[in-house]
Amino acid sequence: MKRFLAFIIVTCMLSFPLIVGAHGNATHVMGTVTETTQDHITVKTPKGKSVTLVITSDTSFQRNGISTKDARPQVGNRLIAEAANIEGKFVAIDIKFSSPKSK
Repeated sequence: MKRFLAFIIVTCMLSFPLIVGAHGNATHVMGTVTETTQDHITVKTPKGKSVTLVITSDTSFQRNGISTKDARPQVGNRLIAEAANIEGKFVAIDIKFSSPKSK
């Protein structure tokens, strides 16, 4: 039993770098949408910083966990995005958003 437990612990320790490195070089942006246009979205982060995400034809969207190409975030929606830093601009790769819960 002790050998099996030691095997599991060692396996987990050796696998950890693979799990951590799975995200690649993408930057994560989280916050509330403050402005939206056809080619960019501005997000206010929890720390109060405004981040502009550039939208391309390759950007994928998920609304409430459902993938869609038609729906776009609206002002007031909560957003989590993965973006690539290209030439000093954050180009959105994947955007997940939902409406704020009503009180």
